[in-house]
Amino acid sequence: ATYDLIQITDHDFKVVNAVSIGLVFLIILFTFQSLSIPLILLAVIEFAIFVNMSIPYYTNTSLPFIASIVVGTIQLGATVDYAILMTNRYLNERKTKSKYEAIQIALETSIPSILVSAFGFFAATFGVKVYSHIDMISSLCGLLSRGAICSMIIVICVLPTMLWIFDGVILKTTRNVK
Repeated sequence: ATYDLIQITDHDFKVVNAVSIGLVFLIILFTFQSLSIPLILLAVIEFAIFVNMSIPYYTNTSLPFIASIVVGTIQLGATVDYAILMTNRYLNERKTKSKYEAIQIALETSIPSILVSAFGFFAATFGVKVYSHIDMISSLCGLLSRGAICSMIIVICVLPTMLWIFDGVILKTTRNVK
């Protein structure tokens, strides 16, 4: 029964992950009216999820078989908020400022909101991890709390770099920007 459940969950994870990424791609595509921004944001977000989910491998920690599907989708939803917040500010500033100034302003204005959101998510899930006596819930909330911090760091550190590197592509593939 456990083997069958693992096999079904593995298939479900692939389908749910593909559907989630596809829907987020479409939402970002229509929101920003850009071909490049969804690809950049999803690359950054998936990198944050990858970092979070790879830590148990390197620490030799076993995970519940449902961890990847639950953590992947929830972390995707949380991280996309951080990334959209910063990218939206960058694009607004990029209409009248250089890429350096736009990224600097986007960082300065977005970091406080990202910190509050990420630390709030961390506190809520870490509290459940510490309090829960059910191993699966504790493990999932531990992954989610670490994922909040991973996502925060990666969006603050990696996303601005990606915006800098792909600024020219972003300007050419995004409507209503310089």
